Amino acid sequence: MSKLKKHFNLNWMFECPDAILTCSTLKCGEKTYIVFGGHDKTLYLMDEDLNILDNITFDGWVRTTYPIDITKDGCEEILVGAGDGNFLVVKLVKGINKLAGIMNYKSKGKVLSVIAGDFTRDKNIELIYGSEDKTLKIFENIDSTQPKFTLYYDSWVTAVSLDYLKLPDVDIPIYGLLAGTKNGMLQLIQFKENKPDIVWQIYLESQINTIEVGDVTNDGFYEIVVGTDNSFVKIFNSEGEELKAIKIEESRPISLKIIDIDADNAKEIIVGCADGTLYIYHNPNLDSLDIELKWKTSASNSIKIVSSIVNHDDAITNILFGGYDRSIRCISDFECGEKPPLEIPYNIKIPESQPTEIEAKDAKPIIFETIPTNIREYIFKYLIDNRIIEGIGAELEKRGYLTDSVVEEFQRMISEKPDSYDKLKYSVWTLPEDKIGSGGTTGAPVKKGKKIKPVVVEQEITPQKGGALIDALKQEGKKGNAIKSTASTETVAEINLKTIIITHIETFKLISTKNKLIEDIVILGYDRDVVEKQIDKLRMDGVLIYSRSDPKGWSLGTY
Repeated sequence: MSKLKKHFNLNWMFECPDAILTCSTLKCGEKTYIVFGGHDKTLYLMDEDLNILDNITFDGWVRTTYPIDITKDGCEEILVGAGDGNFLVVKLVKGINKLAGIMNYKSKGKVLSVIAGDFTRDKNIELIYGSEDKTLKIFENIDSTQPKFTLYYDSWVTAVSLDYLKLPDVDIPIYGLLAGTKNGMLQLIQFKENKPDIVWQIYLESQINTIEVGDVTNDGFYEIVVGTDNSFVKIFNSEGEELKAIKIEESRPISLKIIDIDADNAKEIIVGCADGTLYIYHNPNLDSLDIELKWKTSASNSIKIVSSIVNHDDAITNILFGGYDRSIRCISDFECGEKPPLEIPYNIKIPESQPTEIEAKDAKPIIFETIPTNIREYIFKYLIDNRIIEGIGAELEKRGYLTDSVVEEFQRMISEKPDSYDKLKYSVWTLPEDKIGSGGTTGAPVKKGKKIKPVVVEQEITPQKGGALIDALKQEGKKGNAIKSTASTETVAEINLKTIIITHIETFKLISTKNKLIEDIVILGYDRDVVEKQIDKLRMDGVLIYSRSDPKGWSLGTY
């Protein structure tokens, strides 16, 4: 551990209720929040003191998020992609710290990557996502009910990114949309002559897992950094020419972030890998490809998310990372502020956006209304809108039930989640010390003098409250007290086993037989009957599927 202490500080570690697939920081005025989600189909809102403020439930795994201020009110919204094909926009309601769905579009297959920005350069935010249905969909604005443009591919669209790139034959940088696919195609798209136009496309040797854009050669221009499934991090220029390839030994990169973590003006490449290793690469020289490993650390399972957050006390940029070990760790570079800053030029000149005809004539604030985010809320919205609940209430009153009891029961049915829980406890010491980070958790500094508890980390989770639908129900009858959701009967041991099975299948993609899958887990010391029961449960929940057609075997389901 002595070496690790020289490289980074562990600021805090937060234990999550299930495997984490996505994490973003959301800015609202002067405040910063952390939003995260994963296998429990719930998006959580957390403040910088690690208090869960609210959560919102979807029908599929929360796979991907992206923050951006769409409504132009100084508070970012969150784009969300779910495993059941739902593409959503969630808003933080200022003043009450609550989340509300304001857009929902359903398509076939998992939503794998989301992005948003003024792609058309008309001062309007387009919403974009790539999915398992082999399409890239572009929505004109938050009010769109259908995509304005749909691009078709011959395999899943696994990664998207949007940023400024300077092409050699033009003076003005393009706002380029990058798309990566399962079969390894990398494509750069610009908006030209009122439609998406493909600038170039190249084919890599493996699935593209993640794409980021940033200046990593320290020349003032942006490069394209790609993580591929055959264990490479590849760097390309704006023309699609490969500049450098970094081989990740014994693993594969599945998450990326390009940020300056040591305050020297040069951006580091942060790479999260399938084996739980986090690599930090830096470039100490100007206008060069001298990119080298600065340091690394590890978690116990796949690192699905790499994000960042700025500490308001010292303005240091911290790394957030986590994944299948059900934790989010916050670490900072030990050398921050110690190196002399590099004098990197800034050669990207962002062109002015052109206002739309409507905006030029009459600029109006964006008006939105909350919408359901899962099938249960849609069902109850239908019952309310069609006054069916009124009829049910009147019928039950004839049988002697009080109106308060009827409304209270509907409130309970909306707010109660199938997999809800009151409190989860995880022992920090179930992980090896070198998997936690320097110094473990004892004495790890947290804002306002707080410390993460040793031995057991506890976090109260507020049960899902049902949002606007409960308010609608209250208007239908008298006020009733919401009933608390029932606690989950799933033990920590069962959660651990579930995570191990999912991680194992994600690593090997396909397991030929159930017996082979059981044997792979039993060898780790688990009882055979317990493993088989957990596999059966995961199959019933749709987490695992068995294909009888070629290639035959067990794989992860659509969620």
